Amino acid sequence: MNQPVTITFVPEQVVTWLIIGLIAGLLASVLVRGRRFGLWGSIIVGLLGALIGGLIFTVLGIQVSPALADGIMIRYIDILVAFIGAIIVLVLVGAIWWRRF
Repeated sequence: MNQPVTITFVPEQVVTWLIIGLIAGLLASVLVRGRRFGLWGSIIVGLLGALIGGLIFTVLGIQVSPALADGIMIRYIDILVAFIGAIIVLVLVGAIWWRRF
């Protein structure tokens, strides 16, 4: 258990995550009726969607091959996973928001 952990920060990956989050969040907000969240809200919804979509794909055993290239690389499968998760996030937020009022 006492093994060192190395965390590397690659700016290109962060930019890729932001772009994929924005695309997935915007597409999900177009598909799901309700409030629009704007630019930063769409990015946050897309990033949360990517986490939830990745978790769902892992639990279901659906393999998504990791990107092997350096730099900014936007793949359709990454957008699809984030999009599916973003739809789930928006539906859950809409259900919670609807019950509050």
